[in-house]
Amino acid sequence: MKIEWVQLKRWPGWPWWAVFLPALWLALGGVILLLATRTGLIVPLCLFKRLTGWPCPSCGFTRGTLAFLHGHPIQAWLYNPLLFSFLGIATGVIFIRVLIGKSPRLVLTRTERAAALAALSILFVMNWLYVIRYVG
Repeated sequence: MKIEWVQLKRWPGWPWWAVFLPALWLALGGVILLLATRTGLIVPLCLFKRLTGWPCPSCGFTRGTLAFLHGHPIQAWLYNPLLFSFLGIATGVIFIRVLIGKSPRLVLTRTERAAALAALSILFVMNWLYVIRYVG
C-alpha cells in the first residue's frame, strides 16, 4: 500500500448533480421537519424502514446531521459511526485539496484491493448491525 500526493486544481469542477442532490435532500428534509413540528405528526423519512420495519444502513443520518448542527458532534457520530467517519475523512481530503491543491491517492495491489474491499464490507455490516441495535 502506498499513498501518493497528486497535484490537482484547488477548486474541483463539481458536476451539477453533486450539488443538486444534497440541496434537494436538505430542502425535502427541512420541509418534512417543518411540517412535522407544525402538525405534531412524526413522519418517517426512511422508505426502507417504512417498507421493511428495519432501519437502513444510513438510518440516523438526519438525526446525526441535526445533532451536528446543534453542536453535538459526538452524538452525531453515535447515530451512524461509519457514515460520519467517512464524511469526516472526505471533508478533510477536500479541505487539504482546497488549501494546498493536492489530494492523496491510495495505490493498492490486487491483493490489497481485495483485502480492503473485504474489510469495508465487514465494516459496513457491523455498522448496519449497530444501527439496527442502537439507533433504529
